[in-house]
Amino acid sequence: MDSILASIKSVFSGLGGTKDNRVVGIDIGTSSIKVVELKKEGGRVVLDTYGALALGQYNEGGHIGQVTNLSVELLTKALVDVLQEAKITSTNIVLGIPSVSCIIFTLQLPTEIEEKDLSTVIPSESKKFIPVPLADVSLDWYVLPRREDSGNEARVLSETGNAATMSVLVVATLNDTLAKYVDVAQKAGLPVDSLEIEVFSHIRSVMTRELYPVMIVDIGASKTKLTIVEHGIVETFRLVNKGSQDMTLAISRSLELSFEQAENLKKENGLISPPEYPRLAESVKIQLSDIFQETNAAILGYEKRYNKNIGKIIFTGGGAMTHGLLDYAEQSFASELVIADPFVKVEAPVFLSGVLKKTGPEFSIAIGLALRKIQ
Repeated sequence: MDSILASIKSVFSGLGGTKDNRVVGIDIGTSSIKVVELKKEGGRVVLDTYGALALGQYNEGGHIGQVTNLSVELLTKALVDVLQEAKITSTNIVLGIPSVSCIIFTLQLPTEIEEKDLSTVIPSESKKFIPVPLADVSLDWYVLPRREDSGNEARVLSETGNAATMSVLVVATLNDTLAKYVDVAQKAGLPVDSLEIEVFSHIRSVMTRELYPVMIVDIGASKTKLTIVEHGIVETFRLVNKGSQDMTLAISRSLELSFEQAENLKKENGLISPPEYPRLAESVKIQLSDIFQETNAAILGYEKRYNKNIGKIIFTGGGAMTHGLLDYAEQSFASELVIADPFVKVEAPVFLSGVLKKTGPEFSIAIGLALRKIQ
């Protein structure tokens, strides 16, 4: 199986690729599964097919948009169903691992440590960052290249008292999560030789070549993931325990509607209240305000510590498709604000451009996963 962090090397050195001209990215979330199949044609990356399937319907009495915790058997059934519905043909897959099951951090280690000793030093140094026994996680790491032009060198020297160090990006992933996702793929008849933490898929699919720090705000169903990235390096990662399902639940309580009715209202109207439901927007705003407050705290902490400004905020995930999101976000942030449009990284029929732009944020991870192998 490939190292989970193997593809990070491509951010710096352009490594990667595959002989198979079709690759499938599989994003198994808490409320839905998204799949994307890309193919290589004459040096171009082309969208072959894509699909999404809500997981709530696999729970007895469940609804679209609800957060689930399905068994391996039910997740397998859902994965097989969405692959069939999307007419996916390739078994050359990259499987996404949720960031919520990972701890991501950077170690500063003395440069005199030899590469052969890293497998001993890194686990020992990582204990202070990991709140569970090391036996419960899988550690992966990548020694980051020195980039004097990024400004990181001056910052690292300042924080280490001018001691020369090497930066090592470390990811600790819960073994239970890895085992569950691998089990699902194998039971679905798929080989599992490539895994990737979703935060790195986001970097690949929603960023271009920004030379300044960028905040990626991934509004998922149960949680919002905040990632600050500079020169392809994850500088900070933070979880907010609110997501798009909280918006639906707030609408349901405020307007005394069923979950299903509230979910439909949210998708159709978002932050724009229809005449018959004048309190709709306020219910959504309350939830977004909490997310924005946490986002601002992460931004201010980063800017204060490193004396750098966040140049852009990219909203992605299903919650980023909320109508009126950017207009409301402008009241909270001074940075450039954009909604992720990952389908611009691939070629697709012109008649699909409107649909793909609208649904793009929901497929950011799946597209990034597929791009890992095919670029």
